[in-house]
Amino acid sequence: MLKQQLQQIRNQDRISSQAVLSYLFTDFIELHGDRVLGDDGTLTGGIAFLEGLPVTVLAVNRRTITLSKEIVNGGMVTVSGYKKAHRLIQAAQRFDRPVISLIDMPGADASVYSEQHGQSQAIADVIADMGELTSPNIAIFLGEGHSGGALAFANSNRILMLEQALFSVASPEAVSAIVTGDDLNQYLPMTASALAEVGLVDDIIKEDQNVLQNIKSALLRQLTPLQKEAGSELIELRQHKFLKVLDLF
Repeated sequence: MLKQQLQQIRNQDRISSQAVLSYLFTDFIELHGDRVLGDDGTLTGGIAFLEGLPVTVLAVNRRTITLSKEIVNGGMVTVSGYKKAHRLIQAAQRFDRPVISLIDMPGADASVYSEQHGQSQAIADVIADMGELTSPNIAIFLGEGHSGGALAFANSNRILMLEQALFSVASPEAVSAIVTGDDLNQYLPMTASALAEVGLVDDIIKEDQNVLQNIKSALLRQLTPLQKEAGSELIELRQHKFLKVLDLF
């Protein structure tokens, strides 16, 4: 079952973050670079309008026809990508813009370069930035969402997942190499339905011919009530969401 699901969400023809970005948002202005090391094409970040509302967008590129495979690095965000996200989230905080993350990544970049330039700290900074936002943030999982990087982008008030998407601290292959002799499902409720049962996922998006419209409807449905909340309440709601899940384990 999981093997078939992985084949489906790893298919090159699966919906891409760029397709979703183009459909959901208008007047998108992409911002480049982290002002320290350079730019990471794996992460597209910038400012746009969602139904007239200014928002900050963070989109992980895994499937693309406009960027080369080398540039998008298989969806594995590098240290520069996390530093760029840090910069964009801080700007969103200053201007009270909601942050929307589009996630499809098999894991964080495992290169020596990223490790030598402080990738762990960069990921930790994004986790902290997201947690301290006084504007709403929403994560949308389009395919895989593995590693601490995915956890960072998903430190959100609301988490939305496509029906076949997965969300975990590591890929199934990585977990099976570490945990042996047991049913992995008891350790990793990675599927959208399982994560919805424990209260982590707020909306499961139907994958049909109207998937783009389904994503937009779910996003607006979850974002609208959050806009009425005070900044301190958004922080508290975010904390409560994850602490409630941790209490189950």
